[in-house]
Amino acid sequence: MLDMPYTPFSWREKQSYKKVFMWLFISFIFASFCVAPFYIQWIFELCEVESPKILLSVFGLLSIASVLFTPKNRRFSVGFFIGVLWFYWISLGLRYFDMSVLIPLVVVAEALLIACVFYVGLWCECLLWRFGFIMLLSFFTPLGFDWIMLESVFAFSYFGVDKLSLGLIVLGLWVAIKYERWWKIVGILCLVFALDSKTFSENPPHIPLKIKLMQSEVSQDITWRMEQMESIFQNYIDQIEIAKNEGYEAVVLAESAFYVPLDSKYFSHFDKILQMSKDIVIIVGALRVEQNENGEVLYFNSTYKFENGEMTFLDKVLLVPFGERLPQSLLPIVNVFFEGIGGFSPGREFGYFDIKGVRFKNAICYEGTNSDFYADNPRLVIVTSNNAWFVPSIEPILQKNLMKYYARLHNSTILHATNLSKAAIIAP
Repeated sequence: MLDMPYTPFSWREKQSYKKVFMWLFISFIFASFCVAPFYIQWIFELCEVESPKILLSVFGLLSIASVLFTPKNRRFSVGFFIGVLWFYWISLGLRYFDMSVLIPLVVVAEALLIACVFYVGLWCECLLWRFGFIMLLSFFTPLGFDWIMLESVFAFSYFGVDKLSLGLIVLGLWVAIKYERWWKIVGILCLVFALDSKTFSENPPHIPLKIKLMQSEVSQDITWRMEQMESIFQNYIDQIEIAKNEGYEAVVLAESAFYVPLDSKYFSHFDKILQMSKDIVIIVGALRVEQNENGEVLYFNSTYKFENGEMTFLDKVLLVPFGERLPQSLLPIVNVFFEGIGGFSPGREFGYFDIKGVRFKNAICYEGTNSDFYADNPRLVIVTSNNAWFVPSIEPILQKNLMKYYARLHNSTILHATNLSKAAIIAP
């Protein structure tokens, strides 16, 4: 009898690996449909084309359906892949702290957290359980991070973004797919009632001032930024001068555009900015340093307004979890590895800038995506962001979707000045 040649894997083992791979691949497909609206917008924005609302509406429905009908035995793996595809970008900031080696570990940790949430949330395949999970998911805010907002997939669609619309969508999809005959009509009617009539007409927002939103292209590489500081700052001064000559009444620069304290000691262009503000209002993000009554030096992420030769400022209230703030219990441990993370102090309260008699509520990046910020239904909002920490990724798209979501809920018009992502005026 001839001996069979040695092979590293038997036929049965190969078939087993194929089954595991196929099982994981199908779970990945479910997760991909969940986050598809964000990636579609990302692709269209890279092509500098506006995403069609009808396409985002259809994929928004597929996003909800993929969660609603995820098989019970796939809930953990689907949640894991959703965590990877939706939040992988959170780890990219580690590139600028010489900790790139930890990026895969952070991505896996984030994905495992989301997987555990979906493991519980999709425990039962009945409508009541899954309806509750989808409706309540937005209230899950680990350590204050509140971007797990499933309804934001409809931000740029024809569907409403409020909880009632989301409930009608979930109910409509369930009835239309699970039931037959005239019940399908009921399901379709639920989806029709979830449409927002305001989205079928394009009304340009009314902004009472001529304001230029700056879109800068400055890398987050700290060494390079310090070496190129003067040329970067001079370019901003030149852009302000151009905006003034073009007849703009105000110009808005990105978060941390001037990444030093804005006073004559640290900022050589301070007197120049004050002088220019007599002709054009300048809104810009920068560092602010303050010494408290105990002699402790505090650092703030702030927005400054220069108008008529005078300067005012507002500090950032909501700090980015694990970026600008850390739980006190973790500070001694984390600072061993990430020096400088979590070093900002929070401002006292949200505030408004009066620009030539017009009131704008001020938000710095993360604040513009938070429900607390919109509690008083601000009519006009200025948001400044520095997205250099996370590009290239879908983070700017997620941010834009959340701002559009809140703009629609609160009838706010948002003026968004950015670094390394697209500046925009976001209408309700």
